[in-house]
Amino acid sequence: MKRAGLTGAEITGAEITAAEYQDLLQRAAFAGVYGVVSTGIVCRAGCPARAPFARNVLVYPTAAAALAEGFRPCKRCGGGVTAASSGNSRSV
Repeated sequence: MKRAGLTGAEITGAEITAAEYQDLLQRAAFAGVYGVVSTGIVCRAGCPARAPFARNVLVYPTAAAALAEGFRPCKRCGGGVTAASSGNSRSV
């Protein structure tokens, strides 16, 4: 499983286990967030978007780790990204 433009040595996300994938399908909580390789998005546990195929999922401990690898936050769940961790915070 590779994300476009990255070699296997550069990917730090772990492949999803069968138990984690079942939690994802049931929208149950699990530690971390998941990146969808085929779409380039990162989602939090419980995301209402259609579930990806297990072969396209990498699990990350934090949203910041997934963002560092080039994933973008999901438009439906926000990917577990806060304004501070996304770098989009502005001072007024």
